[in-house]
Amino acid sequence: MAIDLHLHTHASDGTLSPRDLLTEAAKLGLAAVAITDHDTTTALAAGTAVAAELGLAFIPGVELSASYTPDVSLHILGYGIDPAHPGLGRILATNEKAWDQSEEDSIAALEKMAITIDRTRYNYWKAHPEAGGWPMYNTLKEMGLVRDVNEYFGKYFGVGRPAYITITFAPPEAVIQTIKAAGGVPVLAHPGLYVEDNIKLMTRPSFQQTLLRWGLEGLEAITSYHSPEETAFYLDFCQKHGLLVTGGSDYHGNFAGRHLGSPVVDDAYLPPLLEAIARRRQG
Repeated sequence: MAIDLHLHTHASDGTLSPRDLLTEAAKLGLAAVAITDHDTTTALAAGTAVAAELGLAFIPGVELSASYTPDVSLHILGYGIDPAHPGLGRILATNEKAWDQSEEDSIAALEKMAITIDRTRYNYWKAHPEAGGWPMYNTLKEMGLVRDVNEYFGKYFGVGRPAYITITFAPPEAVIQTIKAAGGVPVLAHPGLYVEDNIKLMTRPSFQQTLLRWGLEGLEAITSYHSPEETAFYLDFCQKHGLLVTGGSDYHGNFAGRHLGSPVVDDAYLPPLLEAIARRRQG
């Protein structure tokens, strides 16, 4: 059977409620799922209840942003975390403040380009995440300035684009240690996506060693972002270094172009992760 350990709800920037998301997962016949919203755990209580109702194995998770350099943010998945852990709450508060500031910086950057954001519409999209995920994206789309997510980043917010801004999140080592303190297992999301000076960071031995030194415990090796060759590389890397393998769709809803349950992740990867979570909880 298949599992999907990287899912987003409208608690962060997905379009579906926990109930709708997990109902779709059950319809697909997924054996286990994890909700891993960006820098928030507010959907986990509902997710836990709905998963029990549907007979889905459920892992409470989170995807924490971490600033590696001013221009490179890593996404670190925390599986099996206690959402009420105070240290985790502090990291979430730090990152939430960074996200809020980034939105204000983005609006200011657009104004320098003579693009004035209608605050009423922007606030509407903030209050209705189920309508499409990102409030700034929806506002610009409504204004006719972008047609899709690719154009959103390509014209305005990608690295080197005119409205690109730097966001300062919590440091990676602190994020990893906090996930562990909160009873969770830290895993690097989509490791093939991180680029510095046009070089993928995971091709650098120095970066690989830094991850291990920080105490990272797994890689999201199986994801649609990776080529077959990259997936094979990450699977081999995990085997060599005793790291867990996870995978998932990074599903946010249809607007982001990814599909629930894709790529297929075999449930053989689930028991080692559950065992690691159990060991962490036992102390």
